[in-house]
Amino acid sequence: MEQFASPSSQAWSQDDLRQYLSQRLIGDKGKPVPGTEGMRIEQIEDDILRGGRFRVFLWTFSVLIMSFQRTSGMRYYRSGQGCGGTAWGWTLLSAVVGWWGIPWGIFLTIHSIYRNCMGGKDVTGELLANVVGPERARGILARARQPQADIALWLLRIAVMAVVLNFAVIIYLAVNSSK
Repeated sequence: MEQFASPSSQAWSQDDLRQYLSQRLIGDKGKPVPGTEGMRIEQIEDDILRGGRFRVFLWTFSVLIMSFQRTSGMRYYRSGQGCGGTAWGWTLLSAVVGWWGIPWGIFLTIHSIYRNCMGGKDVTGELLANVVGPERARGILARARQPQADIALWLLRIAVMAVVLNFAVIIYLAVNSSK
């Protein structure tokens, strides 16, 4: 019978592996990881092959001379499900409360906005390595399709670029109007 390595490096039989993969993915608080409700580990693996991903989003907040960058809670976005709506929320929060901390607020806010415009931070590899072991996780991710950005994420990117271009035009006009 073929043996598999468990996440704790023990050898498992085919039956042990099948039983393990038929379990639900439970998070730190004893509840399913958001987005995985009703899914077994093997279903999550199959969905990751089609483009599903675990993601977190960054947000920044500042208090006078202190700035902090934090991550949202982890959530699973199934294949074909966009994460753009979530990215908008965390990006807007950073844009409102993050930029005004001196000196690092603007830099951390720009980083948070950039990362969110790229679809957040993909933590699928780290989570899979903890759940099914690093070798199996690498194999799954090597065969997995890359997820596509949804319309909400593209609109966020366009909105951020429009704001940046407007600031550039305002600065250009201000510099050239004083001459």
